[in-house]
Amino acid sequence: MTMKGKEIVLGILQNGPRTGYEINEVIQNRLNHFFDGTFGMIYPTLKKLEKDGLVIKKQITQTDKPNKNVYSITEEGQRVFSEELMKPTTPEVLKSDFLMRLYFSNQLDSAKIKQFLKEEISRKQSQLDDLESQLESWQNNGMTDMQKVTFDYGVIYYSSTLKFLKELLYQSDI
Repeated sequence: MTMKGKEIVLGILQNGPRTGYEINEVIQNRLNHFFDGTFGMIYPTLKKLEKDGLVIKKQITQTDKPNKNVYSITEEGQRVFSEELMKPTTPEVLKSDFLMRLYFSNQLDSAKIKQFLKEEISRKQSQLDDLESQLESWQNNGMTDMQKVTFDYGVIYYSSTLKFLKELLYQSDI
């Protein structure tokens, strides 16, 4: 089963109470190379998790700022998350707009295909740079061995993709 917003929010809360903003920070800065989550999904998910008794919300009163809601996982939430974590994974399906366009690009001339490849190389390099720039922050905020594995997986994925695209770019027959 594919982990969705519910399971991911519960997983993030396994590491301690967080606000919706802090949950979004984890999604955008730690999970973004393998999960495409949005800020807009967090609060509806938290509301449903609270309704289902899987998280509890504590409102913190702040002076000169809006009150903030801090969410914690309940024992039932931990049980549900553990069950979800143990379910078999689903096979990955690579969805790539770049690959779909490349597949159909045989009608383009070589210069246009090379420009297309250069643009993708630039995007992948930017993604790799973004990921690598987060390592120190991850380590300073506590990074488990398995979280480091997911980081390394992302680095290897982007690096090998870059290597392949650069080799393809410099082939003389495209």
